[in-house]
Amino acid sequence: MNDYSHTIFKLIEYELWCNLKILDFLTGLTTEECHRDFGFGLRTPHRTLFHIANVMRGWSSCVGPVVSKPSWLDYSESTSLQEIREILLGLADSWPAAARASHEQGLLGQDRRLHHLLHLVTHGTHHRGQLLSMITRMGYRQPFEGGDFGGWSNVS
Repeated sequence: MNDYSHTIFKLIEYELWCNLKILDFLTGLTTEECHRDFGFGLRTPHRTLFHIANVMRGWSSCVGPVVSKPSWLDYSESTSLQEIREILLGLADSWPAAARASHEQGLLGQDRRLHHLLHLVTHGTHHRGQLLSMITRMGYRQPFEGGDFGGWSNVS
């Protein structure tokens, strides 16, 4: 059987990169644009990105050698983009380290750890698609091609 861990760890890196890339874009928008209600998905860019970070924060606790019950932050419109950035940056070290530790101990494929990891990637991709649609509807060019793991992984 092949060891696909390198690809799995690249998916984690890609997920984190995408979220920080779209956060950088949102940082350049006005407060009104970040909170504009588009009537679909989680309705606003701000709430959508908070949701992505919150879900990553919660379910990434189920990837390491010790599986912890996820906890959730309450959404607030007053949460700053810098606070969302801090959540994502905290995950930039802890989530890959947890996945690597589970892999090294032969646990990544057990007790749904890999399911949670892949859920975070597919979940983030789904909501970033919504964010990219919101950005397009505001008249901006998309900051990157959503869902292009293949292209990204060929150059990173």
